[in-house]
Amino acid sequence: MIDRKQQKGAALLIVLLLVATLSFVALASLEHTSLASVRAANVQARGEAIWRGFAAEALARSAIERAYAANSGKLSLDDPWATQPLEIPFDDGGVRIFFADASLCYNVNSLASLPPVVPSDQPPQELAEFIRLAVNLGINEFEAMALADAITDWVDEDSNRRPQGAEDEYYTTLPSPYRTGNRFMASVTELRAVKGFTRNLYATLKPYLCARNDSVSGPMNINMATERHAPLLAAVFGDGVAVQLAREIIASRPVGGYETAEAFLASPQVKALQSGEQAGERFDVRSAYLQARAEIVYDTALVEITTDFAIGDNGETSVIARRIGAEE
Repeated sequence: MIDRKQQKGAALLIVLLLVATLSFVALASLEHTSLASVRAANVQARGEAIWRGFAAEALARSAIERAYAANSGKLSLDDPWATQPLEIPFDDGGVRIFFADASLCYNVNSLASLPPVVPSDQPPQELAEFIRLAVNLGINEFEAMALADAITDWVDEDSNRRPQGAEDEYYTTLPSPYRTGNRFMASVTELRAVKGFTRNLYATLKPYLCARNDSVSGPMNINMATERHAPLLAAVFGDGVAVQLAREIIASRPVGGYETAEAFLASPQVKALQSGEQAGERFDVRSAYLQARAEIVYDTALVEITTDFAIGDNGETSVIARRIGAEE
């Protein structure tokens, strides 16, 4: 028989096991509660940061309109707002707003205007410009033509496949099937779904592309061009214009920028180009589009909001795109 001392020992052991088990349960519950509290605080901080980001967007819009009015629409890289962020401190954080020109790009939706049959000896300007840009970036001409066909099939309204393009019959047979847009791209990120756009090709072309809600590649602000825009400018000027020459044209820009687009076209290096006059409509000293990127820090949250503004002839701005989070 088990004596009374052994029974007491067994009871004590059971009690200790119960205490240990309950301690672990309490600890786990406390940890879960703490994590939930931290998570809730982070969500609240992020929400507050986003709201402050919208306020920063309103400030950016006001700053753009003031800069536009102060210079009669003429914008230049020599303007302080173009090179230095607008910094706004506040309790528990702050905002930094970076401005950038968004007119210096090739509009991929311009390929939607191509005719059903494109003459190989004299391609439309929209197509020729895209191919020249791709070649200037190290992509061979055959591959550039295939990419152009694929983009055109994606943004045009018909279902007729171009020689090297792709319509629904291609995309619906992929492991994860989908259909073509058959409409203007809302963002150049859609290119990742287009036939032929590998990760490397997308990364190479993306900095020079944009997606506007029309089929026109509008004028570019030559006063906002930097050396990295040289491949694009060379493509706009036409066949035979080297990227190095485009770099020299950008470097020769006077302090404060050109007063008018005509002054730029009359500069010696541009005037010497046979294609300079034909490309004249593609240049301006005003920016039809600007981008504001706001970095908001609030408590534990860091939020980035990027807004694209369209600027009317009277200087009024409108939001055409907004992205919350870092660019992919």
